[in-house]
Amino acid sequence: MKKSIIKSAKTKEKAIELALEEIGKSRNEVEVEIIEEESTGFLGLIGNKDAVVRVSYEEDIKEALSNLEREIEDTKFTANEDDSEEEIIDNKEEFSEVTENKEEVEEVEVEEEKTEPVDYGRAKQKADIDKFYEAKDLLEKILLAMHFEDVTVIGNLEDNIIKLEAKVSEKDTGIAIGKAGSTLNAIELIIRKAIDSRRNNVRINIDINSYKKRRDEKIIDLSADTARKVQRSKKSWNLRYMNSYERRLAHEEISKHPNVSSHSEGNDPKRYVVVDYVE
Repeated sequence: MKKSIIKSAKTKEKAIELALEEIGKSRNEVEVEIIEEESTGFLGLIGNKDAVVRVSYEEDIKEALSNLEREIEDTKFTANEDDSEEEIIDNKEEFSEVTENKEEVEEVEVEEEKTEPVDYGRAKQKADIDKFYEAKDLLEKILLAMHFEDVTVIGNLEDNIIKLEAKVSEKDTGIAIGKAGSTLNAIELIIRKAIDSRRNNVRINIDINSYKKRRDEKIIDLSADTARKVQRSKKSWNLRYMNSYERRLAHEEISKHPNVSSHSEGNDPKRYVVVDYVE
């Protein structure tokens, strides 16, 4: 008979260890399902979560019979006083017949424990929504901790991409974004690590006072202008150094123009896009 036990602990290995200790089984005798991974949270303070595991195992038929015998013994001692001694003896004789015919019992098919099917798609959607609100709350806390005024954060969840748009006072824009977006990129990295986006298969895109939106528009305009120059001159042109996200925007825009193609050259952080003429 298949049985299962659910345990939680600070780590999944500890939870599995507790389950194995309780059922008296070794790791190679069980099936382990990770219901929820552990999370240390942001800086070990925010969003701590214990790991939850389900350990399933096949209960030996002899062990099942032994458990049944113990249950009958327990029932015997808790029986009402008016139960006759003959009835107890009859029960023991019936059980004796069962144990004497173990081979026949083993041949009987035992119905496995039925479990409700898990809707993994719905579970993933719920997990992504939880991560969205976790990221949104954390962004607000970070900006307030940096003593910015008039902080508001809005956003949405598109497929598996968490998009957050923060607003701060205009006088704080430069500090919040940093040189070439360095502070903004650092805040985004902290939140990405805090919610463990890679393991949870979600992407984070954070903007402050529409900085990224304006930057993206400039990159798209520059890429379109360069594509038209290459079409006219039939000569290759190089764009400025860009990070991977900016290069992807450039490639996407250039691909919309006929008779031109693009590729990247150089090494980060001095990697750039080259636009070539194609007959």
